[in-house]
Amino acid sequence: MTINLWMFLSVAVVFGVSFLTIVVLTGHKKKLKELDIEAKRLENANLEALIEDAVTKQLGKQLTRIEVLEAIITQHNDELNEEFTKLK
Repeated sequence: MTINLWMFLSVAVVFGVSFLTIVVLTGHKKKLKELDIEAKRLENANLEALIEDAVTKQLGKQLTRIEVLEAIITQHNDELNEEFTKLK
C-alpha cells in the first residue's frame, strides 16, 4: 500500500511541476508578445510623426513659392519690367 501512495505522490508532483512550468512559460510568451505589439505601435506612431513633419515642411515650401508667384502676378507691368531688368 505504501508503494502505491509513494507512486501516486511522485506522479502528482511531476504533473504538478509540469503544469506550473507550462503555465509560467505560456504567461511569459504572452507578455513578450504584448511587449512586441506595444513596441510596434510606438514605432508606427514615430513613423507617422516623421511623415507628418516632412509633409508640413514640404507644404510650407510650396506655400512660400505660391506667395512669391502671387506677388509677381499681382504686380503692375511697370514694376514687373523693373524686376526683370534687375534680374538680368
